[in-house]
Amino acid sequence: MNDFNALAEPIKKLIELNKTQFEKLAAAQQESAKNYIALTEARIKAASTIKDPEALKQFTTEQIELAQSSYEKMLSDGQSLFKDAQNYNEQLLNIIKQSSPSSTDKK
Repeated sequence: MNDFNALAEPIKKLIELNKTQFEKLAAAQQESAKNYIALTEARIKAASTIKDPEALKQFTTEQIELAQSSYEKMLSDGQSLFKDAQNYNEQLLNIIKQSSPSSTDKK
């Protein structure tokens, strides 16, 4: 029975780690989609107010600024996701090390 518990514990940890990681990723994707929808609606509304060349120029300038800020956010989000993936991998390796036969023999 102890062998079964020793085998089941790392599996439980892996399941919980994966569940937490998937929940984080799903929440991030959901938030991103929500923000993108809001941005799209705002830009459509802004485009619908263009009535003259000056308004078109202002809209175009806003679009260029938006593209730059979106690029910067994409880089920041990418770095954050990379750090999160590194953390996940570290936790995964830690669970594997703790459950390896040489590690459990020492207990």
